[in-house]
Amino acid sequence: MKGGEKMTKTKLIHVALSGAASLAFALAPAMAATASNDTTGADSENEAKVEIENDVSILQENNLNVHNNITISSDTGDNSANKNTGDGSVDTGDADAGASVSTSGNSNSLELDFNGPSDLSASNSNTGFDSDNEAEVEIENDLDITQTNNATVHNDVDIDSNTGDNDADKNTGDGSVDTGDADVEVEIETDVNSNELEIDGLGGSGDLSASNDTTGAESDNEAEVEVENDVDVAQTNNLNVDNDVDVDVETGDNSANKNTGDGDVDTGDADVDVILDTSGNSNDAEVDVEVGDDFDVSNENTGFDSDNEAEIEVENEVDVTQTNNSNIDNDGDIDADTGDNDADKNTGDGDVDTGDADVEVEVDTDVNENNLD
Repeated sequence: MKGGEKMTKTKLIHVALSGAASLAFALAPAMAATASNDTTGADSENEAKVEIENDVSILQENNLNVHNNITISSDTGDNSANKNTGDGSVDTGDADAGASVSTSGNSNSLELDFNGPSDLSASNSNTGFDSDNEAEVEIENDLDITQTNNATVHNDVDIDSNTGDNDADKNTGDGSVDTGDADVEVEIETDVNSNELEIDGLGGSGDLSASNDTTGAESDNEAEVEVENDVDVAQTNNLNVDNDVDVDVETGDNSANKNTGDGDVDTGDADVDVILDTSGNSNDAEVDVEVGDDFDVSNENTGFDSDNEAEIEVENEVDVTQTNNSNIDNDGDIDADTGDNDADKNTGDGDVDTGDADVEVEVDTDVNENNLD
């Protein structure tokens, strides 16, 4: 390399992966549900019934396998200016290398809005002698929700940045080596595996009432409002992350030896900055099974020897399982070197001036979180 001529090499690799799946729907329009028998005849048999039944099974599953293998070599060194009758001079440029790897994905989002009836009412009124009257409103929801994410992420980064290994030896004049800086920046970000679930409106939003009013002698009257919810939720995340970072940064290993004049080595800085950020495995579930604010159950003005039953029944069975399994392995082998320089056996002065060797490593892991409302 000619004196006064510099070469700078910069390499940057950026990899990004992402993915998401979401689902939202409403199962029924908002409305009022009323079942009633009014002014029934003697010896009659009457049934008024409103039945809303939802049987929902949903499976959301993501499987992610990512393997990033990155090798970078940035080199302005390995130069010689030896055995010249005049001066021998090596002046290298900077060697910069950067790798940014971002992996995101495996996201499940589910929103179910049942838009249940605003008001639920069942009633029998003015029933006839010896009549059989049944008024019933029934809402039954059976939900099976499974959200699963499986992710395996392997990042293998090998970077070599070199401005050293230069010689200016055995010159009749002066021998000098002046190296540039060697800088490496590595950032690996992994954010995968999230489940979000919101279920609203299972029990309706209005008032619930069941009544028998002015029933006939020896009549049989039943008014019933029933809300039954059976909800099974399973949210599971399995995460395996392996980050293997090998960085070798060198501005040293230079020589300015056995020159008739002076021997001088001046190295640049060797800087390494590594950031490993891993997050994921989050479950968030919100299940609303709340029914209306007011309940009204009554039997009024019942007839002789009549059998009257007014009932409101609300039954909720909710099973939620949230599971996170994670295995994070961060392995770093980092070498920053500005030393191993020689300025020996010169007739003139021998001088070595090395740059700084700075290494910064930041590892942040935030995984496994469950939220249930």
